[in-house]
Formats: sequence, structure tokens, C-alpha cells
Amino acid sequence: MKRLYILAALLLCFHGLGAEEKIMSMGYLGFRDAGATMENFQRLAEAGIDMITLELDQDTAELQLDLAQETGLKILAVLAPYTGRSAIEEVDFAQVDSVVNRFKNHPALYGWHIFDEPGLKMIPFLKYVKEHVEALDPAHPVYINLNPLGSIRALGTDYYADYIDTYARECDLKLLSYDCYPAMSYGILNWWYMCNEAVAAACRRHNIPFWAFAATCWIDREGPNNMHAKPTLENVRLQINTNLAYGAQVMQYFTIRDFGGTSLAPNMGNTNWTEAYDIMKDANLEMKCREKIFAGCKVSANRFTHLTPFACLPLTDSDLPAAVSALDTDRVALVSFLENDGTRYIVIVNSTDKEKCTVGITFTAPCELIDRTGAVTAVTPGSHTLTIDEGDMLVIKY
Repeated sequence: MKRLYILAALLLCFHGLGAEEKIMSMGYLGFRDAGATMENFQRLAEAGIDMITLELDQDTAELQLDLAQETGLKILAVLAPYTGRSAIEEVDFAQVDSVVNRFKNHPALYGWHIFDEPGLKMIPFLKYVKEHVEALDPAHPVYINLNPLGSIRALGTDYYADYIDTYARECDLKLLSYDCYPAMSYGILNWWYMCNEAVAAACRRHNIPFWAFAATCWIDREGPNNMHAKPTLENVRLQINTNLAYGAQVMQYFTIRDFGGTSLAPNMGNTNWTEAYDIMKDANLEMKCREKIFAGCKVSANRFTHLTPFACLPLTDSDLPAAVSALDTDRVALVSFLENDGTRYIVIVNSTDKEKCTVGITFTAPCELIDRTGAVTAVTPGSHTLTIDEGDMLVIKY
């Protein structure tokens, strides 16, 4: 029976890493004990959520794994209460062994979350912990979520791409996750694009999937130190579509609802559902309508029209395929070129969640447009003026 569980787990891991035509979606921060109900898990399934994180230091951990199995969800089990230290001698590995051995054969288990936002100095420690967990359970991947550019002091280097690549290489990561919450009160964070450039390049170099984040709850709320924008469908849409244009294969939502409190100390005991759930649900189900375009895709280039974000490249005529002779926009837009199963696409993402974007494009051959409902519209050769809604993307199949 254990062999069957391990085989099933391996198949599920390959599924989650993009082996099928699916972009997995994960709710970061699941439920505490009071929220461990069938109703709550069903609400996640209705929103198209495929996986949530689960902190194992609670009485209902096994119940939540069972509820996830019943509702078709996977669990990324958080080992942080046992491994969230900074030195090997601080970790109770007997406790780690007990927890991993207890849950490793559960069919709802996806993998093990061992740390969030480490600096480079933690690589020897995290490599040791990762290898220890993998020795106990080789069937499930180990997850480490990395930092955005943010603080050079936190990273341990003044070169962000080096930070990302060093972790991927030294820790032999099987997936590459990092978080950045770019919807600010003044607009979209400019250096978010540079982070995506570095992470996507590392994923291609190491042949591992990109796990991206989108903020679906208010990170710091109202107050004197507020910098982040309150999430709207448009800015969540922008985050998702930009991540997809960079080749992300798993979309992680922070969070499945707004817990109250602060981002550093969320009120996890709060079991109320808020508008954050509705925004997350609408945006996620919308993403699912076009996920087959992006699941397993290969991104060949990312370019920008007009003002180019730091460490990014401008779109030139030489970037355009033979099917398109001209392309311009009335504001900054991300233009991604990708291929999936022999089919080629151009993806144009409106870089603002506040205004529509007008695209002037000339086709030299028949093409197809795929909107956010998944509907396909044929377009004839010639010049066209198209509109992209706030935070939305134009997908062109050619």
C-alpha cells in the first residue's frame, strides 16, 4: 500500500510541475483549527484553487489533509515551526522525522515548505535541512520561497540574479518560488519586472518551473506607513497576467482571504470570508480560461513598448514574427513571445490597472485573438486597432 501511495505522490508532483495542461493555483496561508471545515475547503475548490499551505503545528492537521483529499486539493505542508531556525543545532530533527514520517504517505500531500525569504547566508543550513527531508521522503518536492529584490542586506548580495541563481544551483531546487507584491499606492513597482526577468532566466537555465505570487489581500492596509494598494480585480489580474507572460507555472495567492491584522502578524484565527476571496476567485477562474496556452509553455523573449523598466529590453521591429509587421501601444506594455506544443503566441499585457491600453498592430497573415473568457476571434491580414482592459492581456495565436 505504501508503494502505491508513493507512486501516486510522484505522479501528482509531476502533474503540479506542469506535466499537464494546467496552471496550478495555490492559496498561501490556509486554515487554523477553527477553519478546518468541509465548507471552507469546498469554497476553495469552487474558486479553482488546487493547493493550499498547511501549518502542521495544529490539532487539525490530519483532518485538513483528509478534507483536501475529499475536495481535490493538495497540501504544501509547512515545516517552518520545526525548521524555521537559522542554525542546524537549533532544529529538533527527531521532531522533523516524526512529522515527515507521519504525513508523507497521505495522498493529499504535495510537498514540504521549509523556509520563507532566506538570505544567501542560509544556504548551507537550508541545503542540509532540504536533503534531510528528501532522504526521509524522496517522493515529494521541498519548497523554499525566495526574496524579492527589496533589501540587499536581506539577500546577502548586491546582484539579484546571483542571489536567485545561487539558490537554484546550490540547493538543487526542483521549483523556483519568490514573492513580490507590486501593486503599490502610487502604481506598479518598477523593479518587479527585473525580479521576474532574473527568476524566469534561472528557471530556464536550470529547467525548473517558476512559481509566482500575486497579492490578493491588503498587505499593509491604511495607516501612515501604507504603501501597497488595496487589491482590486484589475491589479490582481495584472499580477497574474504578467507572471504568465514570464512563464509562471504555479500562481500563488497571498492570500485566499483577508485575515485582518497585518502582513507580518495576520489574524489566522479569523474564519470570516472577505472580499479578498471574491477577488481571488474571479481572477483565478478567469486565468483558468486561458491556462492551456501557458501550461508548459516556452517563453523566448519578453520586451516592453515605450518606457522600459530597469534591466528589461525594449521591443524592436526585429523582435516581431513574420505574421506581424508592426506593433505599437499608447502606453507601456509587456510583450511576450512564447510557444506551446508547436503553436506560437504573442502576449501583450497592459502594464497599468488604472487605464485601458490601445494597440495598433498590422498582421501579414490570418491570426486569432483569445480573450479572457477563452473565446477565439479570427482576424484578417491588415492594420487593426485593439483595446486591452485594465490589467488584462491580449493573446494572439499565429
